[in-house]
Amino acid sequence: MSPIFTPHKCILFIACVLLSFCINAQTPATPITFGSIDLKDLQMKTYEKDTSAEAVVLCDYGEYSYYFGNDLPKVHYKRHIRIKILKKAGFGFASQKIPFYISSDGNKSESVTDLKAITWNLENGSLVSYTMSEEDFFEEKGSSNTYYKKFTFPQVREGSVLEFSYELESGMWYNLRPWNFQTNIPTIWSEIRAEIPAYFDFKITLLSFIPLKVKETKQDSRNFIRSNIRDPYLSYRFALADAPALKPEPFITTIENYRSKLEFELASTFFPNQGKIDYSQTWEALNETLLTSDYFGKQIKKYDEAQKIAETLKSQTKDSLSLLTAAYQYIQNSMQWDGDNRVFTSGTNLNKVAEKKIGNSAEINLMLVRLLRECGFEANPVILSTRENGFPTDLVLLDRFDFTIAHVVLNGKDLLLDATSKLTKVGQLPLRCLNDKGRLIVRKNSRWIPMPVPQTSRKVVLMEMDILPDQQLKGNVDISYLGHEAIYFKSAVLAKGKDAYLVDYKKNKPNYDFSKIAITGVDSAETMPLLKLTATVNEAYSIAGDRIYLSPMLGMGEDTNPFKTPNRSYPVEFGIPQEEIFSALYKLPADYTVEELPKSESIALPDNGGRFDFRLTVLEGGFKIDSKIVLKKPIYSSEEYGALREFYNRIVFKHAEKIILKQKDK
Repeated sequence: MSPIFTPHKCILFIACVLLSFCINAQTPATPITFGSIDLKDLQMKTYEKDTSAEAVVLCDYGEYSYYFGNDLPKVHYKRHIRIKILKKAGFGFASQKIPFYISSDGNKSESVTDLKAITWNLENGSLVSYTMSEEDFFEEKGSSNTYYKKFTFPQVREGSVLEFSYELESGMWYNLRPWNFQTNIPTIWSEIRAEIPAYFDFKITLLSFIPLKVKETKQDSRNFIRSNIRDPYLSYRFALADAPALKPEPFITTIENYRSKLEFELASTFFPNQGKIDYSQTWEALNETLLTSDYFGKQIKKYDEAQKIAETLKSQTKDSLSLLTAAYQYIQNSMQWDGDNRVFTSGTNLNKVAEKKIGNSAEINLMLVRLLRECGFEANPVILSTRENGFPTDLVLLDRFDFTIAHVVLNGKDLLLDATSKLTKVGQLPLRCLNDKGRLIVRKNSRWIPMPVPQTSRKVVLMEMDILPDQQLKGNVDISYLGHEAIYFKSAVLAKGKDAYLVDYKKNKPNYDFSKIAITGVDSAETMPLLKLTATVNEAYSIAGDRIYLSPMLGMGEDTNPFKTPNRSYPVEFGIPQEEIFSALYKLPADYTVEELPKSESIALPDNGGRFDFRLTVLEGGFKIDSKIVLKKPIYSSEEYGALREFYNRIVFKHAEKIILKQKDK
C-alpha cells in the first residue's frame, strides 16, 4: 500500500537532517547542455582509460525535484545522456528505451515528455547532426503496468556521439528512482542532483567501491505547496568521475553488488496537520509480519507429523548432536527441493508439502525448524539473500531477501542449517547461502547472524606413473575431494549418473587408454568422494635426440590465469578457503637419468593470505613432484588483487615447466 498524502497549508521548519550540509552554497552550472557538443568528443578514437571499450558515456546527468499538481506532490525527473561510439560492437547503444509506469490510479502514473535525440557525426571535417522527430519515438508495453518509450538513433557509425534528454513526471512521490553511476561501458562523468522538500525524510544510501568526486548537501528554500510561501528544502549533489565499465569478472557473487549507485527510501513524512508518519519498517515490525504470516510463521505449526518423528528420533539417539543430526538428515533425505529460492511458503499446508515430499526452500527449512523444536532445540528461521541475489543491507526491506534457512542453538553456539541440499553436513551451508549474513526471525532479540566461514575446500591428486617408450606413461591416479569440493563433485556425478559422467570424463581425455576407472563415495553427505583410475597416457612427452621433455603436471595444473585484467575495482570472492594438492611419483626408464629439473619455488601472499609451494625431488630411479596451492581467505580485497594476479602468474608458469631426461651413455 502506498503512502497517503493530505494537503495542508502550514510550514514546518526542519532543524535536523541526516547528512552534513553546507549553507547557502552556490549551485554550480549543469555539466552538459543539449545541442552544444565539444569537437574533441567527436575526434576521440579510443578512450585512453580503457582502450578496449566499444563505447563510453561522456556524461549522464539527472535532476530530481518536487512540485504540486492536482493537490498532490509529484516528482519531476530530468535526464540528459551523451554516449560516444568507438567501435562497431557499440552500435547496440543506438537503441534506447525509457521505462515508465501507468496505473489504473492516475495519481500514481508516469509520463515521458520533452524527449529529444540527436546523432552527431564528423563528416569530411564538418560537424553534422541528425535530429530525431516525434514520429521516430514509439511506445511499447512491457510486463504488468510497465511501458517503454523506445527509439533508435539514425546514421550511427564508429565515431558518432549520441545525445538524448527527456523529462518524466511521476505521481509516485514516495518512491524516488535509484541512480546508477555505472553501466557496462566506462562513464566519464555521472551526476545526480535532488531537490527534496524537508517534509520528506529520505534515507539516501550510497553503494560504491569508487570514491565520489562530489558529495554535497545544503539547506535551501523554495515554493512547493503555495506560490507565496517558501518551504524548507534539502539539496543534494552527487557525482562520480571516470567510472570503469561494470563487467563480469571471475569469482564474484553478482555484478550488481558492485554497481556504484544511490538508493532512496522514504523513512517518514512530517506535516503539521498530520504529524509524523513512518514508512520505513523496523526489524521488530518485519519480524511480527513474518511470524504472523500464513505463508511463514503460522506454517511452522502446520507440520503435525513433526511431533511423532521427534519422539522416534529421540528414542534412537543418545546426545544432542546426534539428535540434531538425525533430525536434519530426516528432512534432508525425505524432502526434495524444487529449486525455488523463497522466503515464504507457496501457501500449501506443510502437512501436504510433507506428503508430496517436494517443496521450496522456505517450506523445507520451516519443516526443519518445527522438527528441531519438537526435538527440544531452540530453533528459529533465518532469512538471507543468496549470492546470486546480492548482498543483504541494513535497510529493513523484505524484498532484499530470497531464501529461508534454519537456526539452532547447540551448546550455546549458533548453528545454521539448510536441508534443501542432500550433500551438505550439519553445520555446512551450500555456497549459494554464504553471503555475508542472515537475519534471525524471532519476536525478541532478533539480530544479524554472520554466515560461517566454511572449512577449507580441498582437492588432492595422487599419481604414480612409469615412463614407457613410445611417448607413453602408465600408472594410477587417485583424486579425492573434501569440503565444498566434495559437494561440487558429488553434484556433478549425481546430476548425470556415474556411468554418463565417466563417459564424458573419458571423452575429455582422448589420449588416455583406461584399463580401470571408478567413482566411489558420492551417494552420501558423510562420505569422501574418490575417483580412481589406471590408464596408459599416449603422446605424454616429446623426444628430441637422446632427450625426453615431460610436463609433469600432466594437464592437471593451472594452465591459465583466471585474472586477466591488470586492475580490479571490486573484491575477489572465492567464497570458501581452498587447497589444491598435486603429488606425483615418476619412475624413469632404466636407460634414462634426470638432466634438468625446474627450480623449486615458494610464494606467499601478503598477510598470510595464501601460499604456493612447488617442489621437485630426484629419487633413485625416478623423481617426485609436489604442488600445493593454498588460498586461506574466502574474499580478497581489490587492494590485494595485484598480488593475487601475480601469484597465479607464477603458478601457471611453474606448472607449465618441463623436466628434461637424458639417455645414459652406452
